[in-house]
Amino acid sequence: MKTDIFFFSAMFSLGFLVVVLEFVRSRRLKEQYSLLWLFVSIFMIVLTLWTDLLEGVAERLGIFYAPSLLFIVGILFCFALILHYSVIISGLHTQNVKLAQEIGILNKKIDDLNEMVNGGNTLENNASDSF
Repeated sequence: MKTDIFFFSAMFSLGFLVVVLEFVRSRRLKEQYSLLWLFVSIFMIVLTLWTDLLEGVAERLGIFYAPSLLFIVGILFCFALILHYSVIISGLHTQNVKLAQEIGILNKKIDDLNEMVNGGNTLENNASDSF
């Protein structure tokens, strides 16, 4: 039974590595993010294939079923990744609000300049008057 879990974990980790490499090759995943995923997949492969290391770490942590350590590591990694992306999204949201405000200010300046130049006749008014 334990061998089946290790075999499944090894196949999943190798498949994950192949998928990451394919995403990098097809430019669907940037290199800066691919390093993180490559390290994770290699780490999971090492833990899966080096069962003595996995069992030793699990024993030291008080985990009775060593393959469950693989899933704990995976879940903790997912939590860290979600937190990382939440920080990135928060920063992008702040940038988005700032850009929208700057666009509003620039549009107001353009309207003010059009009003000064055309004496109150904006480009929209001129276009609608010609019809």
